[in-house]
Amino acid sequence: MYLVDNVENPTAEVARVAEERAKYSGEYFNVFGIKIFLDGVIEAHTAWMIGDYLDKPGYHGLERFNNHDKVVELLTAADREGFSVHAHSIGDGATHFLLGCIADAEKITGDMDQRNVMAHLQYVRDEEIKLMGQTRSIPATAPLWVGKDESAYRMDIEYIGKEMAEETYPIKSFFDAGANVVFHSDYPVSPNMSIKYSFFMAETRAFPKEWNGGPETQRNPKEAITREQSLRAMTINVARQIRQEHRLGSIEFGKIANMTVCSCDFLHDDIAKIEKAGIVATIVDGEEVYRA
Repeated sequence: MYLVDNVENPTAEVARVAEERAKYSGEYFNVFGIKIFLDGVIEAHTAWMIGDYLDKPGYHGLERFNNHDKVVELLTAADREGFSVHAHSIGDGATHFLLGCIADAEKITGDMDQRNVMAHLQYVRDEEIKLMGQTRSIPATAPLWVGKDESAYRMDIEYIGKEMAEETYPIKSFFDAGANVVFHSDYPVSPNMSIKYSFFMAETRAFPKEWNGGPETQRNPKEAITREQSLRAMTINVARQIRQEHRLGSIEFGKIANMTVCSCDFLHDDIAKIEKAGIVATIVDGEEVYRA
């Protein structure tokens, strides 16, 4: 459920969302978090950066939700209701700000497992990556964005510099810091949460051939991750993010029998085969509901 920027009464808004949860939640739909926007995007000069934009001296982006006390109040009220806060955070300034708020909220609640989420994380400093693991916050990353799109890449270089433009969209570093990494698609900007392309791009850090990609579109290859890490980021880690790991996210006795069967082995087949994988069947509650 979405909250407007710097909302006047965070506690009252959390109570409103809790009422909505009671009204609409069920077995297959559950309201588990509160969405806020901290900033915008680098290509529009609205991502909240720590340093100034190179082409706009004295300006570091848009601080959409920047009231520290209100964010701390929101985090503590959300924690009392069992909610996480899901924040749009592209720039390092936005991520630094929220992690400071989370640390202060944890001092109040004593809850070191709030499972608050930061989505997108285009540019993140090493300091914030470490704090993500220490506060047990959740990085929601998008492998579908990691390739080098020439138009966006040129803007990144012009606005934040070549070094920072090359260091975008870390994933491996979050795993190394012990964070519970999850994948996302950011609908409707990226309308398809593609399993095969997420596996492909998380490993190659380049666009697939079907997107006119190739080695020349690779960016920040040191942040490539393993197939097993990708699998976890799309299954059990997501279940943990929404506090449903006891019933979702893995094939185990006592959990809901929902799964998709694909045409290849994502953990062991050649990466070129994974790029062309298809869905063979879909199973819901142990019953086959789709067959190719």
